[in-house]
Amino acid sequence: MNVKTQTIARLRDALLESGRRPSTVLSSAYEALTRAALLSPEEMAALNRVDPLAETMFLMMAVDGKVAEIERDAVRGAIRGLTDNVLRTGTINVMLETYAERLAAQGRDQRLHEIAEDIADAPSEAEGAFALAAAVAYADDEIDASENEFINQLADWLGISPARAEQILDQLEQDQP
Repeated sequence: MNVKTQTIARLRDALLESGRRPSTVLSSAYEALTRAALLSPEEMAALNRVDPLAETMFLMMAVDGKVAEIERDAVRGAIRGLTDNVLRTGTINVMLETYAERLAAQGRDQRLHEIAEDIADAPSEAEGAFALAAAVAYADDEIDASENEFINQLADWLGISPARAEQILDQLEQDQP
């Protein structure tokens, strides 16, 4: 599957630009509020809405065993974009920590199983997670074998046929201006 398309590259660039931008409020307060589950109802709704997509991107980021800052920037940018900037950097940092803890405790297959249960019945969610994961894979300008293998596995777990996965990536490439 060709993940390195021009559209994925543009998506990656937009995510990186947004992810590098600091939150309007730089404070560890958001980390403390998130850990204590004291976010506003709007923030909690946003977090719950993007959680499976964000964790899918995290799993892609972690698949090669090294988490580059540029990949973290891409995931932060995606989460900001998906939540219309409702979630702050501190909250996103805690989300990423939580995903790392889940991965360490349960393993990738168990995490994929739970995510797939959450979103596989919603094809647009599953396909969105797939496309975002592909953008994260390309964040460091390299798609290694483990990332390519994970993209294929992800499509399978999310109930996306190989033909449809290729279609999604081809469509992303054709969507360029």
